[in-house]
Amino acid sequence: MLAFMNDTNSLQTFPGQDATTVLVAGAGISGLSSAWHLAQEGVAVRVYEAASRVGGKIMSLEAGGASYEGGPNTLLADGAQLEWLASLGLSVEYPSKLSKKRYVLQQGRYRPLPAGPVSFLFGDFFSWRAKAKILSEPWRRNAPASDAETVADFIRRRLGGEVLDKAVNPFVGGVFAGDPEKLLVGETLGLLARAEREAGSITGGMWRRARAGALRRRDTYSLKGGLEALPRALARGLDVRLGCPVMALERDADGSWWVETGNARVHAEKVVLALPAFAAARLLENVDAAAAEALAAVRYAPMTVVVSRIARADLTRPLEGFGGLNPACEGAFAAGHLMTGALYPGRCAEDEVLVTSFVGGEQYAANATLADDALLAALNAELGSLLGLTGTPRAQHVVRWPAAIAQGSSEVLAVREASARLAAQGVYLCASYLDGVSVPDCIGKGRRLAGTIADELVVMP
Repeated sequence: MLAFMNDTNSLQTFPGQDATTVLVAGAGISGLSSAWHLAQEGVAVRVYEAASRVGGKIMSLEAGGASYEGGPNTLLADGAQLEWLASLGLSVEYPSKLSKKRYVLQQGRYRPLPAGPVSFLFGDFFSWRAKAKILSEPWRRNAPASDAETVADFIRRRLGGEVLDKAVNPFVGGVFAGDPEKLLVGETLGLLARAEREAGSITGGMWRRARAGALRRRDTYSLKGGLEALPRALARGLDVRLGCPVMALERDADGSWWVETGNARVHAEKVVLALPAFAAARLLENVDAAAAEALAAVRYAPMTVVVSRIARADLTRPLEGFGGLNPACEGAFAAGHLMTGALYPGRCAEDEVLVTSFVGGEQYAANATLADDALLAALNAELGSLLGLTGTPRAQHVVRWPAAIAQGSSEVLAVREASARLAAQGVYLCASYLDGVSVPDCIGKGRRLAGTIADELVVMP
C-alpha cells in the first residue's frame, strides 16, 4: 500500500483563536519558511493550509519496500544552508559519486555532458564552431539583456544556437519545465543576465563574482527520511491549521485584515499569500483587481512524475550517472529520467532499479495529461528504447501535478509591479512564481520576507 513517509497527524495543533499578528496562507515550503523565520523573530504567526498535509509539492512516499519522491528529488545547498538544516535536526543524505555524470539525449542515445575543460575542448559533444562561439564570449560586447529578453534569445546571442539546443533546452525543460523561447532570462537565469550586465559578458561577470567570493559552492543532497522531512521540521511547533483554506480577504478600516478561513474569521495585521498565483488571484479580486488579473495570467506547466521499480536484470542499459535529459528537438516522450536507485542506494531492493521519469512541462504538456494506461505504455516503450527495459516494471506509481511549476514568462512582469503595491497594504506574495522556483529559492525568499515584516512591525507606532 502506498503511504506517506511521515504521519501528518503528528503535527502540533492549537485551539482556535480569532487574531494573530501575521497570517500565512499556504503550508508549502515558501509559506512555512516565512512562518518559521517570523516565529524566530518573535512574531505571532499562524499558517492556514487547505490540504491535509504540509509541504505542497514536496512529497516523500514509500511502497513495496522502496522510498522515493513524488516531487523534487534533490536539492542544492551551500555550507550555511547545511548548518541550518542540521539545526533543525535533519540529516543530509548525499548521492553516490555517479551524480557527477549527467547525460543528454542526442540522436536517439544518451551522451555525457562535458564534465570539465578537457572534455569540453577535446570531446565531441559540441562542434568546433560551437566551441569557438563559447570561447569568444568574454570578448564580445553588445547591449545587455532587457527585461523582455527570453532565455533562447539570450543564449543564442551570447553562446549560440547549438548550446541552446543541446544543453540549455534540456536543462530549462528539466529544471523549470519550461520552453526557453517563452521564459525570460531575468526570471529564470537571472545570475547570467546580471553577470553580463555588470561586466559585459557572462564569463567576465561570473569571474568577478568568483574573485569577490560571491559564488558559493553548492552540493547536491537529499534528506534521510525523504525531502518531506524539511517542511515537517519547519511546521513542528508552528500554529498550522490543516484542512483549513483561506476563503476571502477584507481590509479593515485601520489598515489591518479580516481573513475568512472557512470555519473562522481571523484578524491579522499582515497577510502572506504563499499560494499558487491563480489561488492568490481569487483572494485579491475585491482587494486589488489589477493585481488579481496579473496573477491569474501566470502560466503553470503540468508535470506527471512516474516512479518505476524495475528488476535489475530487466534494465539492460541503465545510465551510469545522475540521469538523462531530453531536448525537445529529439521528440522524446518524457522530459527526462532520473536514476534514483543508483543515486541513493538502499531506497529499493538490491535486485531492483528505481527510475523516476518526468513527463510534461511546456514542451511535453500533452503527454502529461494522457490517461494512466496510455501514459505508461508510451513511457515504457521509451524506457525500452533508451535504457533497455525488457518486460514490464514490477510496479509504477504516477503522481500528477496539473499546475506543477510556474513559468517565468512575460506575464510575471506585471505581478512584480503588483507585488510592491500589495506589500504597501500589508499583503505579501511569497511563492514560486517570483524569485525562483527551487526549494532553496523558496526557503530564501521566505527568510527575507520574514525579516522585512519583522522590521516593519518593530517601527510601526
